Amino acid sequence: MAELINKEISSLFTRLILLIGVTFTLSMILFGGSFSFWNSAFSDLGSTIISEGKSNSLACAIFIIGMVISGTIFFMISRLFLKDKDIVHHRLKFHLSLMGSIGCFVFIFSHNINNDIHMVGAALFVAAVWSIGTLFLIETWKTVARERTVLLQTLLQSTVIAYAVTYFTDLSVKNIAQKFAVFGLIIVLKSATAYRAKFEFGKIALFNSKDK
Repeated sequence: MAELINKEISSLFTRLILLIGVTFTLSMILFGGSFSFWNSAFSDLGSTIISEGKSNSLACAIFIIGMVISGTIFFMISRLFLKDKDIVHHRLKFHLSLMGSIGCFVFIFSHNINNDIHMVGAALFVAAVWSIGTLFLIETWKTVARERTVLLQTLLQSTVIAYAVTYFTDLSVKNIAQKFAVFGLIIVLKSATAYRAKFEFGKIALFNSKDK
């Protein structure tokens, strides 16, 4: 039972990562104006109206649908963490996944209408993914090559912290830093999810062998 739940959690995280990538890509393609990947913020994709005053309804609709489905997937992950009490730190992972789910749903509020609410959603989502990725890597420290774990931790912390600093100091490179932070989150979450699955499977196998 526990092994099936772990496989389902890993599968859902993979779907979440792919969905976010597809959502952002389609929203950029259907954007109502000129979207500069490095100089525009991802938040612009969910705007109802762009800076030129043109409608952005198609991209906005894709963005909302993608975030609603992402929030639903995150909620499903949270329920699985809560369900399996044998998972290490299962309650903490439940709360972090639930926070990510709430963040996705709040994130759909267009920043050109209410930027404060929109940014709360973005902060909750990023904080959840960052925390989960960090926790997974800490847990698998002894089961994965340490050099690889250190590399992933460095990638995650450096890109996210760099974006946080440039955002709060309002530097001109903040949108460039945002892209590196997103890449870092995606790479680490995908890798850490795979490592976590191996870690949990190994723990289950050890537990079963002790019973024999």
